[in-house]
Amino acid sequence: MVKRLKKIVFFWLPPVLWMALIFWLSSFHKLVASPISWQDFVIRKIAHFSEYFLLFLLFYRAFRNTFKINRWRMIIFSLVLTIMYAVSDELHQTFVSGRTGKLFDIGVDSTGSLLGAFLVAGLKPYLPVRIIKFLERFAII
Repeated sequence: MVKRLKKIVFFWLPPVLWMALIFWLSSFHKLVASPISWQDFVIRKIAHFSEYFLLFLLFYRAFRNTFKINRWRMIIFSLVLTIMYAVSDELHQTFVSGRTGKLFDIGVDSTGSLLGAFLVAGLKPYLPVRIIKFLERFAII
């Protein structure tokens, strides 16, 4: 029982901590990545995409290593949780001074999640060996 609890904490703590970091970053007045507006826009959207790509992988990793369900259900559950968190994060931003929640950002976040889903669903045969070894090392695929 204790071993199972340690396993659950080990695999579920990273997505929870990552969500806490996203929440914390969303609590700041508009973050500026570059003084040039188009660069700032691109950098912030890449950050959105990457945050939710990683969150999907962390959820998938947690499901994969703590539950005995088929891979497609793990992918769907991870995708749903990630997109739900993206929606809740944008809602949270509507309560932060100087921030707004945007449907476009939910789309960017969801696209990052979808790339993660495609990665674990079928891109493995097309990835370089070093990337596969990296992902296996962290128990993602």
